[in-house]
Amino acid sequence: MVDERFLLAGSLFTAAYAMIPRGRICQRRPRAVNEVIASVELRQKRKVMNLRANDPDFTEPTTFLEPNYLDSWRRARREHPIIRLESERHGQYWSVTSHAPARQILEKAEIFISSEGMRIGGHQSSVGAAANRMLVVADGASHQRIRAAHSPWFTAKNAKALGEVLRDQIEKLIEPLITGESIDVVDKLADAIPTCVMGQMMGTPAEETELLSELVRSSFDETTLDDPARKIQQAAASSEVFSYFTELVAWRAEEPGEDIVSLLTQASMSEGSLSHDEVLLNCDGLVNGGLGTSRHAVSAAILAFASNPEQWQRLRADRTLVRSAVEEILRWASPPMHVMRTVSADVEIDGVKMKAGDRVVIWIPSCNRDETVFDNPDEFRIDRRPNPHLSLGGGPHYCIGAAIGRTEIRVLLEVLLERVARMDLSDAPVPSASAFLNGFDKLEVRLFPLSQVQVVEPQ
Repeated sequence: MVDERFLLAGSLFTAAYAMIPRGRICQRRPRAVNEVIASVELRQKRKVMNLRANDPDFTEPTTFLEPNYLDSWRRARREHPIIRLESERHGQYWSVTSHAPARQILEKAEIFISSEGMRIGGHQSSVGAAANRMLVVADGASHQRIRAAHSPWFTAKNAKALGEVLRDQIEKLIEPLITGESIDVVDKLADAIPTCVMGQMMGTPAEETELLSELVRSSFDETTLDDPARKIQQAAASSEVFSYFTELVAWRAEEPGEDIVSLLTQASMSEGSLSHDEVLLNCDGLVNGGLGTSRHAVSAAILAFASNPEQWQRLRADRTLVRSAVEEILRWASPPMHVMRTVSADVEIDGVKMKAGDRVVIWIPSCNRDETVFDNPDEFRIDRRPNPHLSLGGGPHYCIGAAIGRTEIRVLLEVLLERVARMDLSDAPVPSASAFLNGFDKLEVRLFPLSQVQVVEPQ
């Protein structure tokens, strides 16, 4: 990634140079040039500093432990939907909090590229190793080639088959929890459901998939970013994931199945498709994506209906609303906190000029609550249509597993509808300290069975 300090210095020198009349360069004192540079630089610094005084640092994980961070985004959408901010930890970047420019950025993939990293704060050595070799950090022809290798598995047929297996698993998980006693949804459901899905996708035994899930959660822990010992543990977790996939890919090369790992492994044997290293990288990418955002979508589904009981009763009365309820859960919850792009060539978005090398961070939860796109955006409404949320991305990088993610939520709702009369919060949710994923570390609720609660259906 280009260091923005060099970009700023270069632009300042260009500005200063342009102010010197031609033919008189040698007659101007260096001090004059320095004064111009210092003046422009001061104005730039003042602009950034003033914005930082009015806005929390959304790149800091602990920001999202504060109860009013949505108010800050609301103000940002109103006052400066695209603005250049400075993070003490990560430096300068463009912050995008409204829907229209975010959608443009996601769709203009030739200008706003992913190969320089798709989240702020990512390890640059890791990004460099994966650039144009892993689906989420690939651009252009490389992205098309890698996506084409994945696509044959992500079919409606596979999504349906996975849904049938998932239904049995969710029924087994849910039955002992519907007692009216307090349970932690994160512990009992949110981890278990995507872990089951990932096991089916990868063709891995349950105990091995559970270990993978634990390792992925460990590698994405943002609570101790400055702890050297924790960083070593995270690196060890990531290394263990790669070691596991190295063995799994070798096994699938000898004994292929119908899982996604077998598909990618077979693709590596075809000229012009994936290399062996690319198979390993993309297996890692799949578990990170599938286990990361999905667990928060499961928690959010329960929280949404526990916080809005009238919507649960409406869904019980009209199950044709299940599919629109899934979309509203994705919008209201917004499991990805942000995505990042890097500007590949000078560009203007909504009147804002960005330079090549600039980093652009799109805050998905803010965009999904844009008042100019969504009526009463803070309300959870299962009949919301249209619902052009950005939780699954947009443009060429639209989530390849979107159908699988929707299936997880849909099947969960269908199982709950058959058994649960009411969901109540039993304690305040505990949000995750994360600038990358939007969810909860703890969510305590009570699930009441149909047989014990008499519910008056809405008129």
